[in-house]
Amino acid sequence: MAVFEGPEKKLEIILFSAQGGLRENRQDRWRAVAAASGAEIISHISSSSLDAYLLSESSLFVWPDRILMITCGQTVLLRALPKILSIVGRQNVAMVFYERKNLMFPADQPADFEADVAMLTANFPGKSYRLGPANADHVHLFFSSHAGIEPTPDATLQVLMSDLSPDTARRFLAGNGTAERIVARTGLDTLYGRMQIDSHLFTPAGFSANGIRDQRYFTVHVTPQKDGSYTSFETNVIEADYSRVVSRVLDIFAPERFTLVLTSSMDPSCRPLHRTLEDSVGGYEPMEKSYHEFNCGYAVTFFNCGKAAAGDAAS
Repeated sequence: MAVFEGPEKKLEIILFSAQGGLRENRQDRWRAVAAASGAEIISHISSSSLDAYLLSESSLFVWPDRILMITCGQTVLLRALPKILSIVGRQNVAMVFYERKNLMFPADQPADFEADVAMLTANFPGKSYRLGPANADHVHLFFSSHAGIEPTPDATLQVLMSDLSPDTARRFLAGNGTAERIVARTGLDTLYGRMQIDSHLFTPAGFSANGIRDQRYFTVHVTPQKDGSYTSFETNVIEADYSRVVSRVLDIFAPERFTLVLTSSMDPSCRPLHRTLEDSVGGYEPMEKSYHEFNCGYAVTFFNCGKAAAGDAAS
C-alpha cells in the first residue's frame, strides 16, 4: 500500500462580521476553493449555522463569519487562499490562523512551512512559531490579526494521533463495511449527542467524518496505512472539562503517541479550559508541555504524550 501523508495543514479565516450569503455555493465556488488546493468535494451537510464539506483530503467548514479548511496528502492548502479572498474580500479579514504539523514524508511535499509563511505574509503581516521539539512531534503556527480585535469565547481542541494499533487500523480499510457502520461500531456517533454526521470510507484505505450541530463541529480523519498510520480529531465544542472527550477519542483509536493542542480566546470563560487537559491523558505519559499566550488574544496549550509503561499505567 502506497504511503500517504496524514498530518494536515489547517487554515482558519475569521471575518470582522458575518457576511450574508457567504455559505451559499454560488457557481460552485467552494468546489473551486477545494480544487485550488488539489482536493475535491465528496459530500456536504448543513446545519442552521454551518456548512461542512468532506473533501478527498480532509474537510472544509463555512460559517457566516469564518472559514476553516483542513487538507492532507500532497495538497497545497494555501493555493486556495486567493480563491477564498476573492469571495470574502481581504479587507474584511480580522484574523488568520495557519497550522501545520510536522510531516512523516516531507520530501514528498510541494511546499514546506517556510514557503507557506512567505505566501501568507504577502497578504497578511504576522508571526510564526513552533510548538514542541524540532526532532519530535511538533506543530508550526502562524497568526495575523488586526490590533484591537476582541475575540469572543472560542476554543478548538485537537488530538493528533500517530502509530495506531494494528487492530484499530484494520477497521478503516475498504471491505470492512460502510462508513456509517464504522461510525456506529467505533462509537463516533456517541461523542456528542444529536450531531448530524457525514462520513466516507476510502478505497483502498482511509476514513473521514464530519459531525455538526448548530455552529459546532467535530471532524475525524484516519490514515491507517502501516507505514505512517495517523488520525486527527478536532472540535470547537467548548467543555468545562475535556477529559471525557479526550479519553473517548484515545479509547477509539488507541495510538502509541499523540499531540494534544487546545487553542482558545483569552476570554475569561475560556482561560480555565487549559487547566483541564493534564488530567485527560490517563494511560499516557506527557513528554512535552507548554502554554503560550499570543498578542492576537488567543492562547495555546501543547502536549506530546506517549504510552505509559505498564508500571506507570498501573500506579
